[in-house]
Amino acid sequence: MRHKRRRAGSASLASSLLILTFGLVPVANAADHLDSPLVSQKGATDINDIYAFSTPNGAKTVLVVTVNPGAGALPNSGTTFGPAVDYYIKVDTNGDLKADVTYKAKFGKANGMGVQRAKLWRNGALVSDGWTGVANSVDGGGKFTGDLYDDPFFFDLAAFQGAVLGSGNGRSFCDGNEENFFLGLNVNAIVLRVPNSELGGNGANIGVWATTEGPRGGKRVQIDQMGRPAINTVFNNANANKFDRELFNRTQPAEMVNAGFRDHTEDVLMALGAADPAGLASVLIPDVLTYQTGNTDGFLNGRRLRNDVIDAELNLVTDGGIPSDCIGNDSAFPNAWPYLAPAN
Repeated sequence: MRHKRRRAGSASLASSLLILTFGLVPVANAADHLDSPLVSQKGATDINDIYAFSTPNGAKTVLVVTVNPGAGALPNSGTTFGPAVDYYIKVDTNGDLKADVTYKAKFGKANGMGVQRAKLWRNGALVSDGWTGVANSVDGGGKFTGDLYDDPFFFDLAAFQGAVLGSGNGRSFCDGNEENFFLGLNVNAIVLRVPNSELGGNGANIGVWATTEGPRGGKRVQIDQMGRPAINTVFNNANANKFDRELFNRTQPAEMVNAGFRDHTEDVLMALGAADPAGLASVLIPDVLTYQTGNTDGFLNGRRLRNDVIDAELNLVTDGGIPSDCIGNDSAFPNAWPYLAPAN
């Protein structure tokens, strides 16, 4: 039987334990931005966030993956997709944590205007061939594009640095000086809208995650993976050890429990004071974004662009000790294609 740590009860202890959990967080480290040293070296391989949500009529599903944190502002993040990078959106339709539907996007070299050739495969078959910045049709129905957009993520990073990391900046959550660090920053985003019939049908319960692959040491390897927001940054260690973030990024969802990541997450939740650490750990690991097609609810049913996932997760993992960062969405998201706000 695994040894259970004593449950923490106070917000201050929760904050102290969050410091241990997050480690020394890079300046833009948040949902999954810059979550490990390897992805931080090349923003085009760095998955920031993944979203899955229904169109208002419930007939289609929108899948969004963002990369290049601080595109054009951070030194290793450009404003275009990596031509040597494969971008995958993976969908499990039968609950075995293996991809039954795999979309692969590839982009060519950018021309002088920053436009790239954009191709999309579904389970190995080419289903779209077009360009970034336009709505490309997808065989079987749907649209696909890639472009530069406003970063939809929102979070008071300075308050986190002050209240949790002890930076000495004088900030704390909800102190009247709230500031969204991501205001004005851009990302590259892949946007895909398909009929629910392509993902198991209306009402199907599916799992969604994204990965990137690129060249390393003369072969192609998985560089990043993400399902739910902030799992790797919150529950795994910044420094290399058994449960470090690099290892998590290379681990497939079906392997995560046996690799020990659920037990490790439970231990962290126990220390943070979560009410049901074992139950919550079983929800969070494997790291897959669960979603019911046609269901217009938001997080934890998929994730809509305007969902305040930081508030939800802070409240959950600290059992109300830190209920919110008091930052709301700053973007004017359109209700129609391409759903994201224009780049700044």
